[in-house]
Amino acid sequence: MTWTDDVTRFVLDVDACPRCHTRSWGGGPALRGGVCARCGADVREAGAELWAASEEMVAAARRRQTLIDALPTVVAPTPAVASAAAPAGGPATAAAASPGSPVPLAAPVVQAERPRSAVSLQSVLAVVGAGLLAVAAIVFTFLNPDLTDFTTRTTIIAVVTAVFLGGAWLLHSRRLQFSAEAVGALGMVFLALDVWAFSRIAPEGTSGWFFGALGLLVSGGAMVAIGAWLRMRTWLWSGLAGLVIVPAFVGYAFEAQRLSEPGGIAATWGHVAVVFAGWGLIELTRVLGRRVGSPLRADRVTLTVLQLIALVTAVLLAFLIVSFRGQEGRELTVAAVLAALALGALLSTRAVAPTLWTVLTGVLVSSALVETALALPIPDDWRLLSLAVAVTLPLVATALIRRTGSIRRTALMVTQLCVGAFVALPATLLVMGGGLGTLADAWSSPPPWTVHLGAATVFLVAVLSLLVLALGVWTASRGAPSARSAFTLAVVARWTGVPAAAGLPLAFPGHVALVVGYALAISVAASLALLFVARIRGARRALRAPVVTVAYGAIVEAVAFSWPDATIAAVAGAAAVAALALAARTAPAGVRPLHTALGFGYAIIAGAAALSLTELGTLPVLCLLTSAAALVAIAASLTSWLPVGSWYAVLGVTSVPFAIGVVSVLIERSGWTALSTGVIFLLAVTLLLTRRTGAGLALRAGAAALLVPTLSVVIVCLTAQFLTVSGSPYALVIIAVLVACALPTTGLVRAGLIRYGLTVETANAVRLAIEGSSLVTGAIAVLLALVRAAAGFEIAFVVLLVLGIGAAATALWMRRRYGWWTAAAAWTGALWCAWALAGVTVVEPYLLPPAAAAITVGTVLLARRRTASPRSAAALVATGLGIAVAPSVALLAITGNGTGTTLQAAAELWRAYGLLAGGVVLVVLAGLVTRAAGAAPTRFERIRPALLLAAVVAGAAGTVQGVRLGWGVDPLPVADAHPMAQVFGFAIVGAGIATAAAVLAVTAGHASRWAFAPALVYLAIGPMTAIRNDPLAIWTLWGLELVLLGIMVATVWRAREHVVHLPPVWFQWALAWCVAVTAWSQREILRVEGFALPLGLALVLAGAIAFTRGARPGDARTPTSWPIGFRGSWATLAPGVVATLLPSVMATFTDPQTWRAILVIAIALVAVLVGARKTLAAPFILGISALPLEILVVFLVQLGDTINPLLWWITLATAGIVLLVIAVGWERRTGADASLAARIRDLR
Repeated sequence: MTWTDDVTRFVLDVDACPRCHTRSWGGGPALRGGVCARCGADVREAGAELWAASEEMVAAARRRQTLIDALPTVVAPTPAVASAAAPAGGPATAAAASPGSPVPLAAPVVQAERPRSAVSLQSVLAVVGAGLLAVAAIVFTFLNPDLTDFTTRTTIIAVVTAVFLGGAWLLHSRRLQFSAEAVGALGMVFLALDVWAFSRIAPEGTSGWFFGALGLLVSGGAMVAIGAWLRMRTWLWSGLAGLVIVPAFVGYAFEAQRLSEPGGIAATWGHVAVVFAGWGLIELTRVLGRRVGSPLRADRVTLTVLQLIALVTAVLLAFLIVSFRGQEGRELTVAAVLAALALGALLSTRAVAPTLWTVLTGVLVSSALVETALALPIPDDWRLLSLAVAVTLPLVATALIRRTGSIRRTALMVTQLCVGAFVALPATLLVMGGGLGTLADAWSSPPPWTVHLGAATVFLVAVLSLLVLALGVWTASRGAPSARSAFTLAVVARWTGVPAAAGLPLAFPGHVALVVGYALAISVAASLALLFVARIRGARRALRAPVVTVAYGAIVEAVAFSWPDATIAAVAGAAAVAALALAARTAPAGVRPLHTALGFGYAIIAGAAALSLTELGTLPVLCLLTSAAALVAIAASLTSWLPVGSWYAVLGVTSVPFAIGVVSVLIERSGWTALSTGVIFLLAVTLLLTRRTGAGLALRAGAAALLVPTLSVVIVCLTAQFLTVSGSPYALVIIAVLVACALPTTGLVRAGLIRYGLTVETANAVRLAIEGSSLVTGAIAVLLALVRAAAGFEIAFVVLLVLGIGAAATALWMRRRYGWWTAAAAWTGALWCAWALAGVTVVEPYLLPPAAAAITVGTVLLARRRTASPRSAAALVATGLGIAVAPSVALLAITGNGTGTTLQAAAELWRAYGLLAGGVVLVVLAGLVTRAAGAAPTRFERIRPALLLAAVVAGAAGTVQGVRLGWGVDPLPVADAHPMAQVFGFAIVGAGIATAAAVLAVTAGHASRWAFAPALVYLAIGPMTAIRNDPLAIWTLWGLELVLLGIMVATVWRAREHVVHLPPVWFQWALAWCVAVTAWSQREILRVEGFALPLGLALVLAGAIAFTRGARPGDARTPTSWPIGFRGSWATLAPGVVATLLPSVMATFTDPQTWRAILVIAIALVAVLVGARKTLAAPFILGISALPLEILVVFLVQLGDTINPLLWWITLATAGIVLLVIAVGWERRTGADASLAARIRDLR
């Protein structure tokens, strides 16, 4: 069969689409009425013209083949003559030329076809098949219990190597290049085993590494030569990879023979030599690439990766072995290794990844200098400074040297900066950690607090190191390649000096007070520089930021070191506030209020330090400070001497001690708190009525919100101060009366404020604030009445009753509609207090009365035709239904059928039965008010969704009760019946209620696909909890799994042409998966495949249905619609294939069985063949991926213990032969014509 025959058959195929060449699609022919069902190509109009063009193409191909067959056969001329006689037009022109005819100057130029992917299906099949054969050979050789003799195994390995190498040569000679490469690659694997076997025959006293290096050198060199000669890429790649690691083998040999001292140095230098060998071989690939006709990118990358591995290994050996031997001069040895590696990295910058090698060069050079610095005889206290100098020198050198050749200058400089950061970071941590340690000593040790000479020396060294690094970074900025880089480095240099400035006050021994003074002096100096030094004042913000940080950070440092002594803190507080005021002059005007807040706040703190020197307690000091701050705020509110921003800052700071005082009321109540709270009340009144500029709506409303709460706090504190008994019963009632009186009078307050001159919006906001704060105050009073032992339910009943009266009055006379809701809530609480006093413990009597009232009121409002807002009435009914159903279901889940207040279970399942009965009633009521979509709705249509939702929630009682029965929490209703049967009965009832509700929802036009989801969940959850180690329970769940999967497949089948209302496929499958896992958890009767295969195959079937249907215009592509609307095998078939294969692969690891491993290989092989036959990407690639994964898992679980090696290698060999035969046959048919080979990217 020739190429012409293939073209004829391909072009004149009347059953295939001319565009995508698909013959069948969706179970029928692809061309249907002249239109392709797959790609949509319409050939009805252009069919005749297309057929004529195809016939012309075939005729031309046949004429060409006739000319080729008639060509004479002669002896080719010598290369020199042939090259001289060859015309410019190529071989075709040369064949047509004769001595007497003119030779055309050039052949016509034809536009090259876009290159196609080099990876074809047959190539992948060839690789996988050959791999399986190799694994089978390894299993037969090494894991066969009948083969234990080393000579026999070595002989078998050699024979297999010869077979693979000879087979690769034979395939190469037949021009089956990819198959030859695949087989040749496996030959390289066995050649490596031959080298290993050769190393094992080393004589006694000679390291096997020598023989291994020799064998690797010979075989690698031979493979490089033969591979370049035959243009076998895998042989060339393997030879280069083997040659580059020969020096490492030699190093290991010297190390094993103990021929070098100190120990570990030979292996280290061996890996260093690998780096240089890799560089040399990469240079060699430039020559070999011209011979092979390829840039050998993969070979160069492989050599680079091996170089990197050797470099990392050499560094680890140098540090982990050489450095810890304890010999003299070990730092210099490590420095020499690092310097040699730096040279190798420098040379490698001419090859692959020059930026990476530049980075490594910078790191290695700096590390070598660091090791050299560590070897110098310097006192340990000054060692950090020597390291800083060591990492700064390369940075300065890079800045001074302008021409760097193949080295990337920017990458080198960034690398050196990063290395310098590794030294700057310890210095910074030393300054910060040492400063914190000194601060901790000052706070914890008795006076005098001093900085010792040793600590000062450490700080001085750290400061000098940071200054050296900052100088190096500044030098680098002078030699930066761009202005932006120079600016960035200048900024980094200044930021490096910031921790140096922080450590400078601690670099001098003396009293802590001197540290405070030095820090404040540095802050003042930085602030003055920002104000008066022109170069700093006019610099960009990024350059000013470090100086600003020093100015503010020094203040923080001074404050921190001033607090061990209250006297120093009080004195330094004034100086710190002054320094902060100076620093504020350098800040923009917009952030100065923040300085005001900080200064005023710290002034209060300093005042507290001063007052702590007196005999006043903590609470009096707090209250006095609060009062003083409030008086300052009142003065600022009545005058305009402060800007608006600073005024707000003062108010914000004043609120902090006030909030602390309010919290202290929960602990201690006294006249001091009443005093400070009363002053805050005056401040609130002042803010409400002030005419100062900046008093906006939010401020006045916030002040109004404080009126009732502050008066309530005053009442609580005064009753506690003047009554000898607990004042809670009196204070809470008074507060309730206050709130009840405040709510109806807010209208009067609003009218008065409007007469005072405030706007209507402000008056309305003040009214709302007073009402809101009053309601919150009332709620707190109720809470205190319930939790305080001195109050109890009696006081709570009175408080709630009074609050309800006030809310009702607000609703009646002020027309505030929230009053009715508030009154209803208050009186409901009063009813509950009455129930509690009567000793009622069941929860439902507390919930059902208000729920019934809400349902009744809402229903009556809906029944009235003149109801203005039916939506609100429906919301009221929905609220009542929720209160009636949801808490009972929650109590059933938590406490069972008892009172609801304890976890004690009851013998009768009254709550579950009541909820299920209620669910049935609600479904009936919903059915009465439901009308079909498009029909005229009833007046109760607005409560239909609430009825259906309540019915579904009530139906959950069946599942909840089933779960409790399954877990054995509640007693079984029928003691002699199987638990699974009873649980299943409750599940069916609950699912039936949910299904009926879903049917009614769909009837009314509900379009969501989640309507039936509760029914499926109710059906599955209960039986899952009743799983037992018996056949009935397991088979029941297995059947339930099949039912759920059947519903899932039916959903996909119906979704092909119709709208479906069942849940999405992923949801149904996940539910079935949960059921299957629960049934499998007992690990009886069925293996994991008994549950996993139905899951996977059902998902494959669902995807196949969607794949066959195809995506159509208008289809939605969402997780909810999957798999309908999705195109391609990855989107439709991949989940099912993974779900089929993955459980068995994982089970092979946990429970290895021979039949399971064979099953995985068989399923994967079927997926590969189906994918290749039908050009489906997902089955093909996932099957290919599953083969090596399963083989790896089998080897990890110790092949031979539970998996029979004989059956295993027979399986692998069979699969490998099948794939290899298919691949070779495929390549023989396509030959050199790549256009006829199916490519990986052509898969669907």
